[in-house]
Amino acid sequence: MRVGSGADSIYQLFLPRTKPESVSGSGLPQAAPSIRSIGGGGSDDSIAAAFQARLAQSSFDRNDTNNDGFVDQSEFIENNMKTRADGYTPKLEDVQNTWNQIDKDGQGRVSEEEFKDGFSSTLKVSVGHFDKPLR
Repeated sequence: MRVGSGADSIYQLFLPRTKPESVSGSGLPQAAPSIRSIGGGGSDDSIAAAFQARLAQSSFDRNDTNNDGFVDQSEFIENNMKTRADGYTPKLEDVQNTWNQIDKDGQGRVSEEEFKDGFSSTLKVSVGHFDKPLR
Protein backbone atom coordinates (compact mmCIF):
# COMPACT_ATOMS: atom_id res chain seq x y z
CA MET A 1 0.00 0.00 0.00
CA ARG A 2 1.22 3.46 -0.78
CA VAL A 3 1.67 5.94 2.04
CA GLY A 4 2.91 8.81 -0.13
CA SER A 5 1.41 12.24 -0.49
CA GLY A 6 -0.77 11.65 -3.54
CA ALA A 7 -4.52 12.11 -3.45
CA ASP A 8 -5.03 8.35 -3.71
CA SER A 9 -2.68 7.39 -0.86
CA ILE A 10 -3.89 5.51 2.22
CA TYR A 11 -2.66 8.37 4.39
CA GLN A 12 -5.46 10.50 2.97
CA LEU A 13 -7.86 8.28 4.94
CA PHE A 14 -6.38 9.61 8.17
CA LEU A 15 -6.35 13.30 7.27
CA PRO A 16 -9.05 15.42 8.84
CA ARG A 17 -11.41 16.82 6.27
CA THR A 18 -13.00 20.21 6.42
CA LYS A 19 -16.69 20.60 5.78
CA PRO A 20 -17.59 22.36 2.54
CA GLU A 21 -19.48 25.01 4.46
CA SER A 22 -16.44 25.99 6.54
CA VAL A 23 -14.85 29.10 5.14
CA SER A 24 -11.95 31.26 6.08
CA GLY A 25 -12.16 34.95 6.87
CA SER A 26 -11.75 35.68 3.16
CA GLY A 27 -14.92 33.75 2.33
CA LEU A 28 -12.99 30.99 0.57
CA PRO A 29 -13.29 27.32 1.59
CA GLN A 30 -10.48 26.12 3.83
CA ALA A 31 -8.27 23.34 2.54
CA ALA A 32 -7.60 20.26 4.62
CA PRO A 33 -4.10 20.17 6.10
CA SER A 34 -1.52 18.64 3.82
CA ILE A 35 0.24 15.38 4.54
CA ARG A 36 3.49 17.32 4.90
CA SER A 37 2.06 19.60 7.61
CA ILE A 38 0.70 16.66 9.61
CA GLY A 39 3.97 14.75 9.18
CA GLY A 40 5.71 17.45 11.16
CA GLY A 41 8.08 18.92 8.64
CA GLY A 42 8.05 17.03 5.46
CA SER A 43 10.83 14.46 5.39
CA ASP A 44 9.76 10.99 4.37
CA ASP A 45 10.92 9.61 7.73
CA SER A 46 8.86 12.12 9.73
CA ILE A 47 5.79 11.41 7.60
CA ALA A 48 6.16 7.65 8.12
CA ALA A 49 6.75 8.14 11.87
CA ALA A 50 3.66 10.35 12.22
CA PHE A 51 1.57 7.83 10.29
CA GLN A 52 2.83 4.93 12.40
CA ALA A 53 2.17 6.87 15.62
CA ARG A 54 -1.42 7.51 14.51
CA LEU A 55 -1.90 3.82 13.67
CA ALA A 56 -0.49 2.79 17.05
CA GLN A 57 -2.72 5.27 18.92
CA SER A 58 -5.77 4.14 16.98
CA SER A 59 -4.99 0.50 17.70
CA PHE A 60 -4.45 1.20 21.41
CA ASP A 61 -7.75 3.08 21.65
CA ARG A 62 -9.57 0.26 19.85
CA ASN A 63 -8.04 -2.44 22.07
CA ASP A 64 -8.47 -0.66 25.43
CA THR A 65 -12.13 -1.64 25.53
CA ASN A 66 -12.64 -0.91 29.24
CA ASN A 67 -10.85 2.48 28.99
CA ASP A 68 -8.57 1.87 31.98
CA GLY A 69 -5.42 3.09 30.18
CA PHE A 70 -4.06 -0.45 29.71
CA VAL A 71 -4.62 -3.24 27.21
CA ASP A 72 -4.98 -6.64 28.84
CA GLN A 73 -4.27 -9.85 26.97
CA SER A 74 -7.94 -10.86 27.16
CA GLU A 75 -9.07 -7.50 25.73
CA PHE A 76 -6.58 -7.78 22.89
CA ILE A 77 -7.45 -11.36 21.99
CA GLU A 78 -11.21 -10.82 22.21
CA ASN A 79 -11.04 -7.68 20.09
CA ASN A 80 -8.71 -9.14 17.46
CA MET A 81 -10.51 -12.47 17.04
CA LYS A 82 -13.64 -10.81 15.65
CA THR A 83 -14.61 -11.58 12.08
CA ARG A 84 -13.87 -8.53 9.97
CA ALA A 85 -16.17 -6.86 7.46
CA ASP A 86 -14.44 -8.67 4.58
CA GLY A 87 -15.19 -12.06 6.20
CA TYR A 88 -11.64 -12.72 7.41
CA THR A 89 -11.32 -14.30 10.86
CA PRO A 90 -7.80 -14.33 12.32
CA LYS A 91 -6.36 -17.50 13.80
CA LEU A 92 -5.93 -17.52 17.58
CA GLU A 93 -2.29 -18.54 17.10
CA ASP A 94 -1.62 -15.42 14.98
CA VAL A 95 -3.36 -13.08 17.43
CA GLN A 96 -1.48 -14.66 20.36
CA ASN A 97 1.82 -14.28 18.47
CA THR A 98 1.11 -10.59 17.86
CA TRP A 99 0.23 -10.12 21.55
CA ASN A 100 3.51 -11.77 22.55
CA GLN A 101 5.39 -9.26 20.39
CA ILE A 102 3.54 -6.36 21.99
CA ASP A 103 3.74 -7.62 25.62
CA LYS A 104 7.52 -8.03 25.68
CA ASP A 105 7.76 -8.59 29.44
CA GLY A 106 4.96 -11.18 29.45
CA GLN A 107 2.92 -9.59 32.26
CA GLY A 108 -0.37 -9.89 30.37
CA ARG A 109 -1.04 -6.16 30.50
CA VAL A 110 0.58 -3.22 28.71
CA SER A 111 0.45 0.53 29.19
CA GLU A 112 -0.12 2.92 26.32
CA GLU A 113 3.62 3.48 25.83
CA GLU A 114 4.41 -0.24 25.98
CA PHE A 115 1.63 -0.91 23.49
CA LYS A 116 2.91 1.73 21.07
CA ASP A 117 6.48 0.40 21.30
CA GLY A 118 5.31 -3.16 20.73
CA PHE A 119 2.95 -2.16 17.94
CA SER A 120 5.79 -0.39 16.15
CA SER A 121 7.79 -3.61 16.19
CA THR A 122 4.90 -5.63 14.72
CA LEU A 123 4.10 -3.26 11.84
CA LYS A 124 6.95 -1.31 10.28
CA VAL A 125 5.89 1.58 8.08
CA SER A 126 8.00 3.43 5.54
CA VAL A 127 7.08 5.80 2.77
CA GLY A 128 5.84 3.82 -0.19
CA HIS A 129 4.76 0.54 1.40
CA PHE A 130 3.94 -1.51 4.47
CA ASP A 131 6.51 -4.14 5.35
CA LYS A 132 3.78 -6.57 6.41
CA PRO A 133 0.32 -7.30 4.98
CA LEU A 134 -2.55 -5.78 6.91
CA ARG A 135 -4.31 -9.11 7.47
